[in-house]
Amino acid sequence: MRLNSEAREQLRAAGISQAQWARLNYFPDGKWYGDACGCPDDRCIGFHHDTNDECGCLPALLSNHIDS
Repeated sequence: MRLNSEAREQLRAAGISQAQWARLNYFPDGKWYGDACGCPDDRCIGFHHDTNDECGCLPALLSNHIDS
């Protein structure tokens, strides 16, 4: 799975590379296996939120990472 442009922009704004984000979410090879929205749950789009809705997972996870 490839991260969508919104997820890539949020990561860029947080100063985290896509590979770093993958490793932080237990994908040790640095490849992204989560959903396109940046959530590590690969079924997030359609399960946590609808396709056209914003994902709340990535901002929350980024906040947890930045605050720790």
